[in-house]
Amino acid sequence: MGLSYGPMGSLLPELFPADVRYTWSAVVDNLAGVLGASLAPIIAVALWRPDGNIATVGLCLSAAGLLSLVAQLGVRETRDMDYAARTPPSEHPPVPVG
Repeated sequence: MGLSYGPMGSLLPELFPADVRYTWSAVVDNLAGVLGASLAPIIAVALWRPDGNIATVGLCLSAAGLLSLVAQLGVRETRDMDYAARTPPSEHPPVPVG
């Protein structure tokens, strides 16, 4: 668990501009948790063959791992990204409080 959740604390927030950073990283994290926790068991049960062979479940898990690797390789480094240049303040007006 630490191997997957450890880097997420720094990876997800840096993908978004500072004014929406923690909101959208929380949305992404929660949606991934809901979809992964709800769909994975349903798919696994559907793939489990009546004769007890669970090889297709293993193939599905391997495919999910490969998809995760490809997605991770597609994430760009954000160290030198200037978010202020990407999102003008006029596009994100301040929200009134109260």
